[in-house]
Amino acid sequence: MDPIVVLKGALPPIAAALLLVSLAGARLLPLAMAIGLFVAFGLLKREWPALPHELWAAPNGTQWLLWGIAAAAVASSLEHLRLLTKRLATGVGVLVASAAVWLLLLKLAQRWDANTVLLHVGVGGFAVALTVLACRRALANAPATIGSAVVFSTMLSLDAGLLTLATSALLGQLCGAVAAAVGAAAGTVVWRRGFAMTAADGTWLGVAHGLFVLAGAHLADLPWSAAGCAMAAPLPLLLLGGAKAHPARWTVLATVLTSLPLAAAGWLTYAAQAA
Repeated sequence: MDPIVVLKGALPPIAAALLLVSLAGARLLPLAMAIGLFVAFGLLKREWPALPHELWAAPNGTQWLLWGIAAAAVASSLEHLRLLTKRLATGVGVLVASAAVWLLLLKLAQRWDANTVLLHVGVGGFAVALTVLACRRALANAPATIGSAVVFSTMLSLDAGLLTLATSALLGQLCGAVAAAVGAAAGTVVWRRGFAMTAADGTWLGVAHGLFVLAGAHLADLPWSAAGCAMAAPLPLLLLGGAKAHPARWTVLATVLTSLPLAAAGWLTYAAQAA
C-alpha cells in the first residue's frame, strides 16, 4: 500500500487525539476520534461526507457509517460531561447503535423484501447494541490505566486488517484511523498524568467495532462466518469481571481474548478467498 495513502488515514486522528487529549484528557477522545475520522475520509476520498439530509435522499453506506460513529461519539461526550446519566447514556447508546445499522443498510434495504430487512437490520441492530453494552461493561470493570486503550486499539487494528483482507482498503483505512486515535490518546501519558477510558467510551467503541464489521459483510467481501467471529470479539471481556487490582494481567488477558475471535475471522476470510 502507498505510504502516502497510509499517512492520509493515520495522521489526522493521531494529531487530533494528541492535541485534544493533551488539553483536556480522555473525555475529549470521542471528539478527537470523530474529527480525525472525518478528515481522514476527506483526504482519502478527496471529498467530504455528504450531510445527513443529503444522504437521506441518496444513501451511501460508507458515509452513513461515519455519521453513525460520530453520533456515538457525541453520546459519549455528553456522558463524559455529565449531561447524561449512566442509565440514560446506556439507553442512548443502544438507540444510536440500532439507528446507525438501519442507516448503514438504508440503500441496500431498498432492494430487499420485508423479511430480509427484518433479518439484517433487526439482527444487525441487536448485535451492535449488544456490542455497545459489552464494551461499556468491560470498561466499567477495567483498570483505570492505559490497558483498556491497548486492548481496544489492538482490536480495532485487527478489525482494520480484516477489512483490508476482505478487499475493502477504504474501510480498513477508516477503521485504522479509529484505532490510531485510541493509540495516540494513550500515548499522552508520556507527558500528561494519567489516561483511562471509562464506560462512556464503550458507546462509541462498540458502535465503531460493530458498524465496521457489518460494513465489511455488506459492503465488502467479509464472509458471514468471519463477521460473526469478529462481532463477538469484545464479549470475552465480560469473563474477566473486576480486575482492577491486576492491571497488567487484565491487559494481557483482555488482548489475547479479543484477538482470538478476530484471528479466527481472518482465517475464515482467507479460506473463503482461497476456495
